Amino acid sequence: MRRPPAYYLVAGIALDREMERLRALPVFAGGALAARAPELKVRRARRRPNRLGFAVPTQFRLSVTAYPGIRPGDALETLLHELTHLHVGRAAEAHAWHGRTFRTTLARAMGEAYGIDRRPPGHALHGVYAEAIEGGLSDLLDKLAANRSWNRGDDIVQMAVER
Repeated sequence: MRRPPAYYLVAGIALDREMERLRALPVFAGGALAARAPELKVRRARRRPNRLGFAVPTQFRLSVTAYPGIRPGDALETLLHELTHLHVGRAAEAHAWHGRTFRTTLARAMGEAYGIDRRPPGHALHGVYAEAIEGGLSDLLDKLAANRSWNRGDDIVQMAVER
């Protein structure tokens, strides 16, 4: 079932279109994300939830939660975090869901997607990458707008107009 475009709009970002761009990152090449799109659901909450998103690798689906006050960086970090779960799955290591493999892959994906060049944090708590994305948001918007497949008026870069 195809949902209307407004369903995927969170903090001015068209998450469905951003997911398509992220699936093409080199870090995900050769995996299931490169071959097909997962099911994306957007949950709407009345207040900030404890769980900002989740992925179900066995069902190849993910969910991002929109809530009052969510920033573009929060939504982008959550989306890429959950896509990384679908790519990595449950690793055969200590801390199978948020272990070294996951954190390293997420750090690489953040670098490829948003130009964030930093060592992976020692935890998988939300916020570290969101802050970096927010800090470089204007540069990111210019970079995304320069990409031929993106139009400033009708998708992820729409948030520039809203600011």
